[in-house]
Amino acid sequence: MNKKELGLGIGAIALGIATLVYFLNIPPKSAFYPRMISIAIILLGLVITFNAVKAMKAAPVQPEQPAAKAQISYSSVGLIVAYLFVYYFAFQFIGYTIPTFLMIIATSVTLGYKKWKILLPTAILVSIGLYVAFTQVFNVRFPGVFF
Repeated sequence: MNKKELGLGIGAIALGIATLVYFLNIPPKSAFYPRMISIAIILLGLVITFNAVKAMKAAPVQPEQPAAKAQISYSSVGLIVAYLFVYYFAFQFIGYTIPTFLMIIATSVTLGYKKWKILLPTAILVSIGLYVAFTQVFNVRFPGVFF
């Protein structure tokens, strides 16, 4: 597993550097957000790489036992794809906040999370927080009737 994490970290660093170089050709005001995301990808790649190297040094050398494969619930995957399809059209007509709230709830319940005392406030905060971030910080206008 550590080799996969090391590869993931190096791949993230390479992706971050490639996108950062690409966005250097765009005017600074337009490229602020993409550059910040590229830098974040590079930093996260460095963290993953560092943790993988640290784990490889600490782990004793022995052949890895193949882990049992996780069972894929195709019905859950199908439901989430259907949610995304409905979300796309609801987003166009209703707006951002309400479909995003419902998408978070539906996806979480489908994946087995049912602690409503945590789920409801989290869905509300994430949907409204992202709406405020996109509209006020990034000046993105969303289609739809409601906010």
